[in-house]
Amino acid sequence: MTAAPPSTGLPAYADYVSHIESAPRRAGSRWPFIALIVLGALLVLAPLLTGMFPRAIKGEAMIEAFRPHMDPVSLRDYREDLRVLDDARTNLLTLRANGQQPGQFPLIDKFVRDYPAIQTDLTGMVDRIDANQENYRKLSGTTSFGALPWLLALPGLALVAAGGFGLRAAANGRRGPGWYGVAALAGLGLLLVPATGGLFQAAPAAQPLIDDFRPILTTDQVRTVQGYFVTIVGADGELNSRYSGALTAAHPGAERAGITALETRWQPMTARFASLVGVLNDNVENFDAVAALDDSTRPLGVTAFRVLGWGFVIPGALALAFTAAGWRLSRIDSRPGGSTGGASA
Repeated sequence: MTAAPPSTGLPAYADYVSHIESAPRRAGSRWPFIALIVLGALLVLAPLLTGMFPRAIKGEAMIEAFRPHMDPVSLRDYREDLRVLDDARTNLLTLRANGQQPGQFPLIDKFVRDYPAIQTDLTGMVDRIDANQENYRKLSGTTSFGALPWLLALPGLALVAAGGFGLRAAANGRRGPGWYGVAALAGLGLLLVPATGGLFQAAPAAQPLIDDFRPILTTDQVRTVQGYFVTIVGADGELNSRYSGALTAAHPGAERAGITALETRWQPMTARFASLVGVLNDNVENFDAVAALDDSTRPLGVTAFRVLGWGFVIPGALALAFTAAGWRLSRIDSRPGGSTGGASA
């Protein structure tokens, strides 16, 4: 009978591998995954808590609605329309002073009486729009407002997924470098949004535009402007239907250059004013949504648009930092003497 070989006292290879695979993973290599989950959750919650999804869509709608009214040609036309109205009023006052007003015309009298206030208000409104042409250009040139909340939330979901699956891989003794790659791509995506979308250029433009539009985009102010339009239309109707014929009959040689200029310009003028009044009326709610979005971060001591670009850069940089730290720890764990030598996720 053959005797068993003497024991050397060394562990069998199977025992060595079993020991390696069952060694616990270091807690220090799991924290980057946890940090990515927390960061991703914050990115998902931020647009939800600030109401950014519906408000950003309304902001985009407002920007598009005002586009035809923000170019220099339109603003020049508005100013010329107001000048023509003022000249017509001056003409009417001159005829009255010369005793040439051919009868009683209550709608024209209302226009003559109210137009100085109308002109002041409408000129102020045009001035506000004119002063914000550059601010509007910067805002309209950014990444679509409606897409911005998704550009925060989707990378946030990617970070949550990468952190969650990576944490599960870590719990099973694997390094999970693939999930760090997903997190790195999400972080780079966040950094690219302000770099390519003009968010930093738009940040200083948003606040003055909001402040200047706040007095003109209210329900009361829109009703006032609608009243101005009714006054002007009523006066022109009376001018055409009664005044001009009566003036020709009573004073055929009377000076009427201002009245004639108004009649010549009337159709395009009314189309422009009707369009502007419609845009103002349709965008009161949209403006309120934009202003509310801007004010949503005031408890933090700053308005939202001023930090919009940083809202992408900071989490993007953090995601890359957490990814780099986790990658480094996973490499340390994979070295001889590290906690594991298990397969990657």
